[in-house]
Amino acid sequence: MATQAWQPLDAVISGFAYETATTALGVLEEGHSSKGWISTEMLCTLDNFIKVVLFNERVFFGGCPDLAKDNHFTVRHPQWGASDAGRRLVDEAGIFALEPKFEGNAKAVEARINDVLGPLQHQMFIIDCKFPERRITLLQEMVYLDPSIIEYSIEQFGAERFKPVFPGEHLYLGLRRQKLHVPQATYTMADVPGQRLRAVVREKMEQLNAFVPQGAPMLPALPPMFVARLLHDSPGGSDLVATLIEIRNSPAMKRFREWMVKQAELSRSTVIADREKAAAALRKLQSFSPGADMSKMDFGKGLLKIAMSALKGDIVSIVAEVASPVVQYLAGVPLSGLRDFGGKKVGSGELDRFLVENFGDKFNRHEMDSIAIMLGLPENLTVWGKEENAVVTLRSGRLEDAPPLSRPYRVYIEDAAHVENARKDFENLWNSSEPLTPELLRKLQQGES
Repeated sequence: MATQAWQPLDAVISGFAYETATTALGVLEEGHSSKGWISTEMLCTLDNFIKVVLFNERVFFGGCPDLAKDNHFTVRHPQWGASDAGRRLVDEAGIFALEPKFEGNAKAVEARINDVLGPLQHQMFIIDCKFPERRITLLQEMVYLDPSIIEYSIEQFGAERFKPVFPGEHLYLGLRRQKLHVPQATYTMADVPGQRLRAVVREKMEQLNAFVPQGAPMLPALPPMFVARLLHDSPGGSDLVATLIEIRNSPAMKRFREWMVKQAELSRSTVIADREKAAAALRKLQSFSPGADMSKMDFGKGLLKIAMSALKGDIVSIVAEVASPVVQYLAGVPLSGLRDFGGKKVGSGELDRFLVENFGDKFNRHEMDSIAIMLGLPENLTVWGKEENAVVTLRSGRLEDAPPLSRPYRVYIEDAAHVENARKDFENLWNSSEPLTPELLRKLQQGES
């Protein structure tokens, strides 16, 4: 496939991100009967993955690092980690495709990798990212082949089409931004609505956290809203993939993507008036706020006028009609739940119920703090350039003794409210646990439940 064939809403993700996200999707499909486990970084990966699927037309994915028999890393095709039924639905929808044959400059790719990693020769390394003003430090272990796959994807598609989905990929872009000259194009129109949706939810969370100094429990700054919407509309779990495709193919989402393509075309016009229209539409979208929550049924009804008016209307004047149902629907679950907290103090019990109802019972508040930090990482090289105080460094070695492909991470948060969340969650865990009697100790030693 030649470079000129790329479309405005095409995206490429790593094979590792594809495999990790679909594995998390498979665990959620199985529900309480699942023997699988979802870590915080897996949940963040799935949330980013859903966002890419909704706002991009075609999603290509690259290879996935694997360990060969001689303990050296190699590249293989990523595996679909969810159900076979879900895989068939995805194949029929034609969303994903393997990256086409590499046609770029391999020497240039290797030179960029060497410029970013420097003299590092270890097969596994640690990215250390500090945000001093927020008093947050993230440590992420990565595999040497991860940067290679990212850089080959950027060479093939362009920096603007590579979408970091696994949080470690966001951190690598931060490291890359500090080491390399950044080309002008680093994101596409498809990134804007997801960024705005998360900004809307974060703004609401920050307003409600104004009561933390008065003793109110701290809300997670940025919940996994795309996962929450999917779970809300698929309470049974087994139809998660079908629901995701239904949302993606809804009249509102289709029209919204068509509008973004048109806006992207105008932004590249040689006619100044066209560029002014595109710039005005972009500003309006970036400042959009949702109204009332919208149900799945409402989202799919009464949208014919959107398609009709959008075809003949001005690109700025129809932003409200096109964007409003999308923003209301996707931001609706987190915001509708938060309205209950209003301007009043709430106890930890009410907050715990909110988290379980909206995000399941797999994560406590302290883990949600870590999830919020990872979901809030810059998504492209332009945004990383604005993080003037972020310090991203690199060192060889490992974070812990774990399987070589596991990519463990650590988050250090020097904030009293976050520490209090952790303390209360630990107390709740301790109080709900069974006392360690001699009989229980004997069972544990014998491997009994």
